[in-house]
Amino acid sequence: MSNNRPKRKKLIFYLSLSGLLSIMIFFIEWVGSKESGSLALFADAGHIFADIFAHIISLFALVIASKKPNAKYPFGFHRFEVIAAFLNGLLLIAISIFILYESYLRYYGNADVEAETMLVYSLIGFGINLISAGLLVGVSKTSLNLKSAYLHVLSDLLGTLAVIFGALLIRFTGIKQVDSILSILLGLFILKTSYGIVKESIQILIEADTSEFDKDHLLSHIKVLNGIQSVPKIIVRKLTSGIFSVEIQVAAKENANRDKITFEIHKVLKEEFGVPFVSVEIISAAILQKLDSLTIRESEREFGHHGHEHGHAHDHKGKPIHNHSH
Repeated sequence: MSNNRPKRKKLIFYLSLSGLLSIMIFFIEWVGSKESGSLALFADAGHIFADIFAHIISLFALVIASKKPNAKYPFGFHRFEVIAAFLNGLLLIAISIFILYESYLRYYGNADVEAETMLVYSLIGFGINLISAGLLVGVSKTSLNLKSAYLHVLSDLLGTLAVIFGALLIRFTGIKQVDSILSILLGLFILKTSYGIVKESIQILIEADTSEFDKDHLLSHIKVLNGIQSVPKIIVRKLTSGIFSVEIQVAAKENANRDKITFEIHKVLKEEFGVPFVSVEIISAAILQKLDSLTIRESEREFGHHGHEHGHAHDHKGKPIHNHSH
């Protein structure tokens, strides 16, 4: 842990600084959109707002990654990051719908857009964005989490570049509708991004099977281990970006060293695949068929209680009487 602490502090510092720059760009472009009357600049500010959330989520992930799982939270706190991403995605969908609606209204109206003011504010935003990208380009290679934040900043650069191009077009052609068209494109871009965030968050939260984890590659490592007859089941849960939990069921041969198999599977998953949460069930081939024949009882029952009656006696108030005989 002591080796990772300075590295984590450095990552938190760079990410925090980049996040503060994004907040600065957001306010600059928001003020610029008010002063210039440009909806495209407001749309880009909305895109930057998404980037601010991405920074907060990445920071949150860096901080909670150091917190160890406990009895109440056996998988740690990684899902909090997913919940934050889900809420961010919903907010962005609302922002993008607002931008698209305003773009539609303004396209047919006579919106007054001051191209020079729009250009000045977008150039300032672009300059600060370049600094932010420069801060993250190096550290993004060391962390999957920071790589996603860096990609957000790069997409912001492209959005701001589009606004600069739009301002120049309005300045030299006088066609004010360019601002509305640009706003529609940026609104659709935010909608596409936010839909992806919401979809992935829901898939993680409902524990859908993930295609990100290479099960075939894992099977090729496990099937060569001594004493293994088959691997009937592998369940992979994605906890957050790049962090998985794996449950694996193995049918062992007779006289197989089960402890050795368990250790080897844990070793492969933790050291080769970087999976922190591993659960291994080793059974005999004979019991496998019996397990498949079991049926799950469907019954209405109170949460946390068995579905069968224990036959407890009750007093006149309806409370159970426990009769302990020795």
